[in-house]
Amino acid sequence: MTMNSVSTRPTVSATANRSTRETFFRSANARRYTLLFLQVAIVVMLLGGWELGVRSGSINAFLFSSPSQVWDVLVQRFQTGEMLTDIRVTAVETLVGFAVGAIGGSILGLLLWYSRFISDLAAPFIAAIGSIPVLAIAPMTIIWFGTEMLSKVVIVAFSCVVVSLTTSYKGAMRTDPDLINLLRSFNAGRGTIFFKLVVPSAMLWVLSGLRLNVGFALVGAIVGEYISSDSGVGHMILLGSSNFGMNIVLAGIVLVMLMMLCFNALVAFLERLILSWDRK
Repeated sequence: MTMNSVSTRPTVSATANRSTRETFFRSANARRYTLLFLQVAIVVMLLGGWELGVRSGSINAFLFSSPSQVWDVLVQRFQTGEMLTDIRVTAVETLVGFAVGAIGGSILGLLLWYSRFISDLAAPFIAAIGSIPVLAIAPMTIIWFGTEMLSKVVIVAFSCVVVSLTTSYKGAMRTDPDLINLLRSFNAGRGTIFFKLVVPSAMLWVLSGLRLNVGFALVGAIVGEYISSDSGVGHMILLGSSNFGMNIVLAGIVLVMLMMLCFNALVAFLERLILSWDRK
């Protein structure tokens, strides 16, 4: 009798654990779907109220346009191919500038771990460069690098480099000194310590800098297109504002938000990929 009761305990415990996990996942999924439903409902109510306000005359259509007019602009520009061209130009500028500024800045920040003297020497210059607004350097960049894509890439890279450099450097300097001393006790060189310990330890900081820079990169591309361009989402918004076409301006803003969501999803995918590789 006692042996049977003891033997059933693991089964009862496993069943209870399974039930707890299933309850947790069901509650997590229910919460996720509830949030998604509420978010969609809020958007639908806002757009519906906006459209009804314009149609009833309580909202000025010239100043605020309407969801239907914005949709018409998006459909029209998609049919003519202008929208895809604008998205492609802005996306390439953003991605290339992001790769140069954010990834390059992260590498520089990690390399500063090698020399505390150089990092202290460069600190005030990095702070000074970081205080410069991207709008201030955009006209000079257009003059130096021309009106083609290169100037926009430089602006995007400038928007990203300081944030990535500082976050990655802070992550590198927060590496556990006891682990560094442990590797040194095994006669590990600075290069081995850097690649085997410092880089993995700072990876969360590096990824945090990359996430922050997604928005800066897209803003840099839009600013560059404001200054001088003949295509791109920023050029589309500028063209709409110069012609008092609020529907075109809002359509461009919609495209910017959609691109931002896509870039965030891409960075989140890269983050999961890097962290999963780092755990192996």
